Amino acid sequence: MPTPDDLRLYEAMFLVDTGDAAAWDDLAKHLESILTRVGAEVIGITRWDERKLAYPVGKHKRGTYVLAFFSLSDGDGIAEIEHACRLSEKVVRMLTLRADHFKIRDMRVQLGEDIRDEVANRLVELRGETEPVPEAPEAPPEAEPAQAEAAPTGGEEPPAPSTETGPSDE
Repeated sequence: MPTPDDLRLYEAMFLVDTGDAAAWDDLAKHLESILTRVGAEVIGITRWDERKLAYPVGKHKRGTYVLAFFSLSDGDGIAEIEHACRLSEKVVRMLTLRADHFKIRDMRVQLGEDIRDEVANRLVELRGETEPVPEAPEAPPEAEPAQAEAAPTGGEEPPAPSTETGPSDE
């Protein structure tokens, strides 16, 4: 088991073809296999956004961004991951950044339900982070039903609609 000094956290942003992103399960398994092949432990992979690209990248004018967080004890593995992504037909571009400054709770916010809790909890313990237990979200206060114009009570007549218009240009 690596020590906290040996363990490095990384954030990777993959740009993939939108057609490949449509088959999300296959794409997520493909990206995970690229990462785990070099010994990375995946914290989470999530589909981030689909956008029109600022300029065409190869034949692609649109792309889907995929965000991944992973831990790796060997820094040489990053070069291997980038090489595998260049060879992959599914990955158009990739950017990897060190994410040691991130707390696991920050990753939870980014990944949402796609985080792997067992990995995240182990990293919290290993890194000595004090992560507050997420509280259950409060139920929103019940909104009062919009009150339609209720008929006046007590026999009163409703006010007549105003027939005045704005200033005239006469």
